Amino acid sequence: MPSVHKHPAKAFRPDPELYERAKGAVAEVGSDMQSHLVGFLRWLTHETDELPERPAKPK
Repeated sequence: MPSVHKHPAKAFRPDPELYERAKGAVAEVGSDMQSHLVGFLRWLTHETDELPERPAKPK
């Protein structure tokens, strides 16, 4: 039996190397890709003025 989700999946095909770096970045701030992508979309659509947290820039 297939799993049932609240929302249907959306196609998202980022560059694999960029996606891996992003997964590391969200893990570094104790988050996950889903939360960060939704947070960015909420900021983009003016639902909030808060961008998701990001780690410090590497030196």
